[in-house]
Amino acid sequence: MKKFITIFVAVILCICLLFLTFATASIFLKSPMMLSGYSSLLTSHFNSRFVLLGLFLFFICVIILKYGKYGRSLLRFNLLLSLLFFVGQVAFLFVMLFSAKKYSTEVSLFQTLKSYENAFKSSETYSYLTFDDEKQLLDVYRPQTKSSHPSIPVILVHGGGFIEGNRTQVGYAAEWFTDRGYTVFAIDYPLGKDNRHTWESAVNSLVTSMGFVKTNAKKFNVDPNKLILVGGSAGAGLVMQADLGIRNEFAKSYDSIKVDRPAAVIAIYPPVNLTALWDKMVAGKTVDLKDAARKYIGGSPSQFPQRYAQLDLIDHLSKGISPTLIVTGEIDHVVNVEATRTFVEKTQAMKLPVTYVEVPYGEHVFDANSNSISGQIEWQNIGAFLKKNNLENR
Repeated sequence: MKKFITIFVAVILCICLLFLTFATASIFLKSPMMLSGYSSLLTSHFNSRFVLLGLFLFFICVIILKYGKYGRSLLRFNLLLSLLFFVGQVAFLFVMLFSAKKYSTEVSLFQTLKSYENAFKSSETYSYLTFDDEKQLLDVYRPQTKSSHPSIPVILVHGGGFIEGNRTQVGYAAEWFTDRGYTVFAIDYPLGKDNRHTWESAVNSLVTSMGFVKTNAKKFNVDPNKLILVGGSAGAGLVMQADLGIRNEFAKSYDSIKVDRPAAVIAIYPPVNLTALWDKMVAGKTVDLKDAARKYIGGSPSQFPQRYAQLDLIDHLSKGISPTLIVTGEIDHVVNVEATRTFVEKTQAMKLPVTYVEVPYGEHVFDANSNSISGQIEWQNIGAFLKKNNLENR
């Protein structure tokens, strides 16, 4: 009986260690999404905890091997697997620490062990537009500390592939900005459907919300001349579309209000070239989002070349760009990172004010845990970017 229990425990432990070790190895091999993508997400979020887990499993395997009398070969194999898992997680940790140093991030390892609970609530909700018989709503998050001086307004735009999501999905962003004296406006926008393609109305709605903030600047005690646009994923694409669209006159407010260019744009893993993204999806080299593209745009680039031409942001840089921070992950399997790099290289050649941060082994939504090292890199660089562009609240 004792022999059976020992071997049974060793087999269960072996299965767990095989999974953990294989998943960790897949990150460094940059395997397809089903392997490295999800492994990278979990490791980005919980790397410090995995290092501790690896150390714990290693000592467990040492103890079992020392005192175990049965299945010695399996016990030695488990010890090897636990060591590989631990070393892999430590290697990932050092890669992230090196990246943090590269981007001038002061990392707190103690903070990486904390969990973030998103229970932040908005102060008020308004309707800024009615489109297609749907009210587009806007939540307001007031600064944590009241001031008689106008604060800097921030419009947050959610992701969701342009076809899902809503304004409440603001994550850590609303809290981070309001803690620093900003007034945050989180918006809804028309989502694409089978019978409604919102490739144009989504960005026009965002521009309309900018006009709403400008018109109600006194009511909200904000400085409309310092408006900042912030978005993630599809929302990142929209904030960049709004900036370039206002300049190139393809993005307009549904109201008669003249909307100024944003003072700055913060885009987290943005899709900057939807034609290239479609081609990558067809080639099977990224997550298949063709259904989302059909609902948002109507179909493929060959079917709607003019629509894609408007949405391929790399082709709209001739009239400049607002100071822009782009943060993305190295192995993002949802957006096209290669296109983002090409976009950044073009802005650098044109000497445009674009700051680029690329997180190693970062998958889409690598920053969901704001306390992780990747989360700390992102938010500290956002703070540095705002300070560089004189967009801190005094």
